[in-house]
Amino acid sequence: MDLTAWPQVNMINQKNYYTEYLKRDDQILPLRLQQEERRNRMTTNAKDRDRALAQSRPGEAPMPDMDMDLDDDVGMDEGTGLTGQDAFGSKIIVLHPGSQNLRIGLASDALPKTVPMVIARKWDTNESEKECGEPRPKRMRYDGGSTMGPEKMFGEEFASQYTTMCSELKVHMRAHKRRVLPNSKELIVNYNKRTPPETISEHNDPHRIDWTEIPSDLRKAPAFITGKDALRIPDFSTPRYKLFWPLRHGWYNEHDYDQKRALYDDIAVIIEEAIKTQLNLSRRRDWSQYGCVFIVPDLYEKRYVTQILDMLLRDFSFGRVCFIQESLAATFGAGYTSACVVDLGAQKTSICCVEEGMCLENSRINLKYGGADVTETFIKMMLFDHFPYSEINLNRRYDFLLAEEIKIKLCTLNEGEISPQPADFHLRTPGQATRKYMFKTYDEILLAPQGYFRPSIFDSSPKLRDRRKLIDRSRDLYDDSPNDPVSTAQSAIIAMTAPLPPVSGQIPRDQADGMNGVAVSTPLRQIPNALRKFSEQEQNSISVVGSPAPEDEDTPVPGADGETNGVKNELDPSLRDDVLPVAPLDVAIFTSIVNGARNDDRKTREFLGGIMVIGGGAQIPGFYSYLEERLKESKPNLAKDIMIGTPPRELDPQGVVWKGGSVFGKLRGTNDSWISKIEHDRLGARVLAYKLMWAWEMANLAPRPDRAYHQDYICRIRYENSLPPPPGSVKLLDIPIDGLDYYASPGFASRLHRSQPINIEANAELGMPIDLVGMPGVFDGDESSIQAPLLPLPVHPRDKTLLRPLSELGKPKYQPGGISFLRRTEYISSDAARARSEAAPKNTPKAAATKVRKPVDTSKDDPIHVLRAVVKGFDIAHPEDVYDGPDTHDSIRGLEPTPAEIEAWNKPKHPTKSTLKAIDFYPVLPDLEAGTDTGSYMVAKFTANPTQIINKHDPRMDVGLLRPIELDDAAVADYNARVAAHTADPVHNLHPGGPPFNYHFFLPTDAHSAINLKRKLDVDDLDRDGPDLYTTKNKDGKSIFRLSQQRVYETGRSTAPDADNAYNEIALALHDPEVGVPVDGGVSNRLEKAAYYYPVMQKVQLKPHRSKTLTQLGVAPRADDEGVDVIDVLDVVVENLDAVENAKRQKHRAELLGESVEEDGAEDGDA
Repeated sequence: MDLTAWPQVNMINQKNYYTEYLKRDDQILPLRLQQEERRNRMTTNAKDRDRALAQSRPGEAPMPDMDMDLDDDVGMDEGTGLTGQDAFGSKIIVLHPGSQNLRIGLASDALPKTVPMVIARKWDTNESEKECGEPRPKRMRYDGGSTMGPEKMFGEEFASQYTTMCSELKVHMRAHKRRVLPNSKELIVNYNKRTPPETISEHNDPHRIDWTEIPSDLRKAPAFITGKDALRIPDFSTPRYKLFWPLRHGWYNEHDYDQKRALYDDIAVIIEEAIKTQLNLSRRRDWSQYGCVFIVPDLYEKRYVTQILDMLLRDFSFGRVCFIQESLAATFGAGYTSACVVDLGAQKTSICCVEEGMCLENSRINLKYGGADVTETFIKMMLFDHFPYSEINLNRRYDFLLAEEIKIKLCTLNEGEISPQPADFHLRTPGQATRKYMFKTYDEILLAPQGYFRPSIFDSSPKLRDRRKLIDRSRDLYDDSPNDPVSTAQSAIIAMTAPLPPVSGQIPRDQADGMNGVAVSTPLRQIPNALRKFSEQEQNSISVVGSPAPEDEDTPVPGADGETNGVKNELDPSLRDDVLPVAPLDVAIFTSIVNGARNDDRKTREFLGGIMVIGGGAQIPGFYSYLEERLKESKPNLAKDIMIGTPPRELDPQGVVWKGGSVFGKLRGTNDSWISKIEHDRLGARVLAYKLMWAWEMANLAPRPDRAYHQDYICRIRYENSLPPPPGSVKLLDIPIDGLDYYASPGFASRLHRSQPINIEANAELGMPIDLVGMPGVFDGDESSIQAPLLPLPVHPRDKTLLRPLSELGKPKYQPGGISFLRRTEYISSDAARARSEAAPKNTPKAAATKVRKPVDTSKDDPIHVLRAVVKGFDIAHPEDVYDGPDTHDSIRGLEPTPAEIEAWNKPKHPTKSTLKAIDFYPVLPDLEAGTDTGSYMVAKFTANPTQIINKHDPRMDVGLLRPIELDDAAVADYNARVAAHTADPVHNLHPGGPPFNYHFFLPTDAHSAINLKRKLDVDDLDRDGPDLYTTKNKDGKSIFRLSQQRVYETGRSTAPDADNAYNEIALALHDPEVGVPVDGGVSNRLEKAAYYYPVMQKVQLKPHRSKTLTQLGVAPRADDEGVDVIDVLDVVVENLDAVENAKRQKHRAELLGESVEEDGAEDGDA
């Protein structure tokens, strides 16, 4: 190359080589898009805020933004009538799929909708006909094919375990002084044997089931049916339908499918139909305006998450998607900061410790049993005791629903309810008469839920069938090793269940092949459980930091996790799918807490005191107390720290996870987990590493090759401190050395802050000497001199420029409104521009002449001149009625109109939009017939929607009633004192506005009642006096309108009632009368065509009441008040005014018009 002209490139010096590639946020696409979105959002918010301030009227402070307390974030709430988090949540769909149910709803909903996670498709046979119609639970048969007796049909192992559990229960009940009948089993067995069922005809069954009707024509029958309708399809319908459950035991259901594409499609169809039917979002083109929060298991599979992400963004075209783990969502929904979450689902039970908004990875456990196993075991125990309906088959749809109903109705964990008790159920099958069965139960109702603590009673043999038949585990891209997330707690559970390989890590090929497809449930040796680890923690209180390893690789060094020479004491990841994780619930909870606390005694006690049980399995009566008792018996020395918590605020345990997802979806500013379609199109599944709240690229726990590579780490410390030593003594913190994991935990800084008090030396006045002698009135009880004034001081004229918004800069005139911030930069720029303009030389050859202000014509302020100007307007509008005679007391001549004024009346033009044309004219008149007692109206505005209807107008609001609550003497005295203080010193004391009344708000029960009530109040309605308009009758038989109380509202802000300036604000109503409406033989001319105005004297803002505020004001009754009437409903009757009321109204109206009124005795009878 030296002999050519080609340029030579020198080699890179590796010692000085440096690059910034992927080291800044702007080089990563998701983070760069997030920054651009935040920047655009800030610009839009600033423009909207300036526009609102510029449009505010002079002298009036703008209404505060309802979302001022929320962080800025993009919200898909444009065009809706909601505000705040409700508006943001109305555009977010929250999905929580499970093995049995799908919970779906908008984030703004209070509760989710529950849909069975099942789909029925046309098939040759139904699910009850598979395997030659083998029933579930499976019965054993003789060689001839006949079924064995009840005591033998489930095998000797089940009979032995069931008998043992019955004996242990009797011993436990006797130990707790509970009565046990010696022949209880024989009583219920004999009763169940001899009790025949009772047949009930269909027309006598009030609770008969409406089965899903299937057209007999194959062409008209739907290809699939989802949700509850699928469970109500008759088993032997024509055509046949087979139920498919895409998710089983928290995994993909690969046993019932032959292609994974069909499995994915069924999940998509179930979710799509739920969105259309439950959320009323039938048009898929509107889904792009919605975001989706998807809740995934704690121990998820990566292929499941990536497939769901692709389905939501590509198939459903959602605007954005985010994921959250189940346990973290449960803490969000229940309001817990740290807890050990135990979720008892239908087919799986998950346990995870959550601390400060993060799921502790090593504490996650996923057990493959749940409420469905309790149901099946309960039916087996009932059949063992000669259950009268011996043909029950859980593969049949109606039998499955019947078994769930019986379990929910009877199962309990309260020992006090264990006695021979009669029960019944109704068997409803398609096309047959209803049969009523009578039977008795004893200990089956308690022993079946106890299977959570003795899972060997459950039948787990079919749960691993065809595992990994269609979908392989996720593997690392570089070394092809499994990289699905695992935890040390889950590995401990698997180690308790499965035999461990030899220490060398080599498994003979014949043994490894024999383990495939077999759920190993008998360990080869005893594995240390969680209770033993608790004891080890108490005995070994010394530091757990290990000594450094010697350089000789042949010397074995035991580690903290029981490793020897680098080989972990755990099962190979390739064999984990062959082992079913099953363990007693109490042991699993202890295992999760041990691995989550990581030898921290304080964290261990925190998790034991914050165990939160959720899910459908938690609804068994007595479950919480039974679980707490089991945990305390297992560890008596920690009994005082163990506490089982329930979801607060009376939340349904089954909906806590979904509720947490909705809370997570409504977070603004703090939620950076949203994945947009453009990010997914460009990065695919890699975007999850940047967007998820937890670590997506987890460390691979697979065993590495035996060959090790030695590499030294060489560094040079270049540090110099040129500062002098601190003058005071250095405070040394006593930091425990529990290993590196202690410092890497998220709560290390918080715990250190709480445990180390702040060293502050303060004098008696806390470093702020205050001399109260010079404060006037302080020693007399008047503290106004040391308090901030209620009314801010007026702004100096030189500082008013600081309040000018962007849109008003450069304008000669500006009236400042209520602005809550200063614009220092705008103030400087505007002054600088003004200074340059003043300092610039004049380009005009001749200085402009000083304008002389024209003298003000004081004669125009004369009342006679004002009256003539008013009459001139009527003369222009009605030239035929012009009065040109002499001025008298009753008539006066108007001013002479100019031709321009006449032309403006004949051809009116819009002052700013010349293209608009007038289409009609209305005279502005007062509506004297609608005059109130005060002569004016009060406008009440709700801060939030008072009804549940959000997308349209609620007709009930037109006839709503506000009933004021009378203030007590203390509140009236306080209000009068504030008014007197404002009158004496209006500068330092704001006017309190109107009296702080509180109101009961009533609305009709339905829209039909509201329409009838409006017709009753319409004087032009010919049928207004008809009795048919009333919708309800009271207890006396009188026709009424019934209005129910919605809630209590309190006065938020109100303007001061000013009768003298009542016409500063008016309400206009355009009235076009109907022509030719007969009324009593004549024509209704009550109101002519005009724009009627109604003066507004006061404006009130109503907000939902707070009990504490009402009690402080003296309005809400206290707990010790007696005789306080609470009105739930109002019975309203519309009647005409009687003579006394009419006379009183005429007198008041005459006083408003300034007319003389003759005193008579009509007022004496008014009450």
